Amino acid sequence: MRPTKSARVALLATLSAAAVAVTATPAVAVDSSSSCTYADGTVCLHASKWFDGATIEYTAPLGTACVNTPIGFLGWVNLTDQTLKVFSGAGCTGVSYLVPPGDLHNVQSPLRSFTVV
Repeated sequence: MRPTKSARVALLATLSAAAVAVTATPAVAVDSSSSCTYADGTVCLHASKWFDGATIEYTAPLGTACVNTPIGFLGWVNLTDQTLKVFSGAGCTGVSYLVPPGDLHNVQSPLRSFTVV
């Protein structure tokens, strides 16, 4: 038996709202100590391009909102299955770089925010 049109519309509305609720949540920092766990499903951002000093770690799923980081970062290790875009400015503005899953990289100028693409 096929559901009525109003039942299908209600179901789609519920599923759409659930999808927005899941994907619009921002990433939450797990740790701002001097080391990261480097566990699968994490992104570690380093204040130093030499991967030492201050770090911040985020755990997947990262959501789709722009994340302003509490530290300017020069290096990262992306151990998630998500591609990120990192930005030189807060609010996901300025010069940007794509960060594929599994990427370990550093740059010369501090970055301040990121989002999932």
